[in-house]
Amino acid sequence: MESILGNMLFPIKLSFILRYLAGMVLFSWRLPKQRNYGARLAVWSALCIAVTVFLPVMSDRLEYVTTLFLVEALMSMGLVKFCCRTDWPVVFYIASAAFSAEHIASMIDSLFAMLRPDVLSYVSVLHLTVPMVLNWAFVAAVVYAVLYQLMFREKHIAAEHNLNFSVTVPLLIASLFVNLYLNLIYSNLLEEKTLWVTVFEYGFNLLCSGLLLFAQAGMMRESQMEKRLQMVSMLWEQAREQYRVSKENIEAINIKCHDLKHQLLAFKDRTNESEYARLLELVDSYGAEIETNNEVLDVVFQEKNFQCRKLGIQFTCIIDGAALNFMDTTDLYVLFGNLIDNCIEAVSRLPETDVKNVQVSVRKNKGFVIVATENGYAGKLRWVNGRLRTSKADTENHGFGILSIERIIKKYNGRYSMSTEDHIFSMNIVFPIGANPS
Repeated sequence: MESILGNMLFPIKLSFILRYLAGMVLFSWRLPKQRNYGARLAVWSALCIAVTVFLPVMSDRLEYVTTLFLVEALMSMGLVKFCCRTDWPVVFYIASAAFSAEHIASMIDSLFAMLRPDVLSYVSVLHLTVPMVLNWAFVAAVVYAVLYQLMFREKHIAAEHNLNFSVTVPLLIASLFVNLYLNLIYSNLLEEKTLWVTVFEYGFNLLCSGLLLFAQAGMMRESQMEKRLQMVSMLWEQAREQYRVSKENIEAINIKCHDLKHQLLAFKDRTNESEYARLLELVDSYGAEIETNNEVLDVVFQEKNFQCRKLGIQFTCIIDGAALNFMDTTDLYVLFGNLIDNCIEAVSRLPETDVKNVQVSVRKNKGFVIVATENGYAGKLRWVNGRLRTSKADTENHGFGILSIERIIKKYNGRYSMSTEDHIFSMNIVFPIGANPS
């Protein structure tokens, strides 16, 4: 009896473990690897397959078969922990997704088998065939590829997760329940299954697994946003302190330059006129105060003017700072600091033969404040879903400047647009005058 049952269920057990392991490997691909990753992967996979092969099949009852699959799944979860450098909450998250992916593939397999039972149904054929194997592999490949693109293609699992046991353990339990024991409960409620009842069962399973994956993806997006907001808040505090330090430094520089001009007067008669004029111009270039009618913007623009002079960039600004007096001090410092830093970074990549110019303007127009920046750029800009993304390779630890800009614009009910013509990048931001923070 055990031998007959084993022969009947062996291909199903084997296909489950192979597809589940494939899902675990694919969905954890972006995680940092342990040393000897290939050898570790081979050893753990072989162990899981061996356990699957030798697990006794003593009953064809759904309860018993389901328990076998549960044992296989729980053991396979160790593959990610054994082969990758990560925490158990991330392992549980990936295991939940892989379980749902395998179940969806299994249900689609079964629906295809209903169309051609003489070829694709193991219950009808009672032995493995090439079409069965191809069907199992093809369906799994399509399902896994789609889920990988939607949920695991970027590195957020490895570097931007904010997962913990209180979230991932209930998720794993829900996945096990939906993808294993839902079938068991459903089958026990029915004494006889017709064709349409079976189709409904498979469809219901697909719907439940799909909804579980949808909820899981939403959980990850929320987790990512939570971590990003924490990072932005930390940067906000750093910007507040940086503004204080910058203001003190610029005030000190202006005082020193003012003193130097008076000291130079003592040397006016001891040097030639052209040399004196050159020294005076040099002191003026560092001591020239940019007055915008806004104390915060005075600091930002003088700070960036120093930076541009050092890099050989022409910095042009026409600023009506009083128009932005409704904005919070830190918001102003972060907004213009990031805007101008992005301009300087782009212009710095231009060839030495190109004219390097950054232009910034702030003006009122018909009840609105218009902030405009313009700069040249080299290469191609990176856009994702219509939004500009950082050009740095390390996307996990960069791109917060753009996020901060968007957050401030939204906070003051503003709108923005970008254009890239003739390798000139322009950004225009429009705020309602006197907008109250939302």
